[in-house]
Amino acid sequence: MRSSGGWKEKHEVMNMQRETWALLIILLIASAAAFAHATTTIEEYSRHNIGWNGTSNLGLEEIHDLSKIPTGATLLILAPEKPFTEEEVDCLRALLDGGGEIIIADKEGFVNPLLTALGSPLRVLPGNLSSLERDHADPRIFRARVTGNATLFAGIETLLVNHPAMIQGGVPLLETSLLAWDDTTGDGRPGGTESFKRRAICAREGNITALGDPSLFINAMLPENPELIKNLRGHPVLIDAVHSRTGTRNPIINTLTWIQATPLARAAIAVLAILPVAYLFGRKRE
Repeated sequence: MRSSGGWKEKHEVMNMQRETWALLIILLIASAAAFAHATTTIEEYSRHNIGWNGTSNLGLEEIHDLSKIPTGATLLILAPEKPFTEEEVDCLRALLDGGGEIIIADKEGFVNPLLTALGSPLRVLPGNLSSLERDHADPRIFRARVTGNATLFAGIETLLVNHPAMIQGGVPLLETSLLAWDDTTGDGRPGGTESFKRRAICAREGNITALGDPSLFINAMLPENPELIKNLRGHPVLIDAVHSRTGTRNPIINTLTWIQATPLARAAIAVLAILPVAYLFGRKRE
């Protein structure tokens, strides 16, 4: 007959095991939540941002070295925030000379020095473009008409744009209606010296296309213009990860990205993971 003391001791051991497993599960859940928090961001246009203003759902391949752009490829420069060096401008010239294309999506005018360096007459004109023809309360969110022939807008009649900039020069591809104005006062109403006229939101010159609305590529806008994204994904479009705002300043994300892209670092991590297991296995054999 089993003694009550032995049964009590076994019961205590079982309780300790259950508590240990419960603690481990809690730690795993907490670690997973911490990892998810550390590897996402709220930075606008970032591919690591799963929120409305991120580009996590865009699904386009990135390139981190402009000297390695494939001949004939299409490069998308999305909301650039870094200047281009002379060497990088030379790489872009080589891309254009080889039959490739560049699509620049910018509404701040940051890309204008690059356009000048490439000899393009296109310019991004920041402003407060608004329209009376709209489906939203905000006059800066409205539908623009496709007026030019380009692969980017194939099969599309209108696009919903979100606070776009105007594009000067080139051949217009996407334009407002005649009921658009630059709301210089910011009051949402036309008046004073603000005049109605048709304005270009996207234009093309040669193999360069300038688009005044980078927000067309954020998560919240993708369902609004599905054909545009379909056209992009149907061609070898690469995002310039060096200058576009699709990256992040999060050091944890950047470290993990570096490890994934560096074979030697991946091998070192694998060795560090195997060593404790090998050590414990050796201890058991002894």
